[in-house]
Amino acid sequence: MAGRTNKPGWGTVKKCLLAKNPKELVHLIGDLYSLSEDNREFLHARCSLGNPLEPYKRRIADALYPDPLRNQPVRLSDGRRAISEYKKAVGDSLGILELMVHYVECGTRFTVEFGDIDEAFYDSLSSMFAKVLGILEGSDRQTVEQYLPRLRQIVEDAERVGWGYYDTISEALAEAFPDEE
Repeated sequence: MAGRTNKPGWGTVKKCLLAKNPKELVHLIGDLYSLSEDNREFLHARCSLGNPLEPYKRRIADALYPDPLRNQPVRLSDGRRAISEYKKAVGDSLGILELMVHYVECGTRFTVEFGDIDEAFYDSLSSMFAKVLGILEGSDRQTVEQYLPRLRQIVEDAERVGWGYYDTISEALAEAFPDEE
């Protein structure tokens, strides 16, 4: 295959980084910090600077509750990506849970305010809701008590939403926490 070039992989980059001294590494990270907002958010979260959840919550809100006056589309993958990037940056399970609940809250508020979306939208919200329930089922009592009222509110807010969304999340909540209903 003439003309094909192999791109260097992580192993090659890792060797290069291991050859650098700490001052050079700090300078390199500073350059990455200056390069993009995503890099800054990642480093702030990794270093526990400010409120590391806030930029990720903002990205989720922007993706799942876009400005209707600007005719922006809902971007489910951007919302999920924000959660994934926070997980890579920090790995804090309670922070991840908070972002997942925020994802469902934002999407539910959007559809309640602006009407039905489409099947993929409700599948994504239902899937995230189910993941939240799965996490809560294995969580301590304090965490369950912190998030269960918010999940109940999501279900209540979705009562008039179509596509079977209300039925799906209502039944899932009742099955996961039958003694709480």
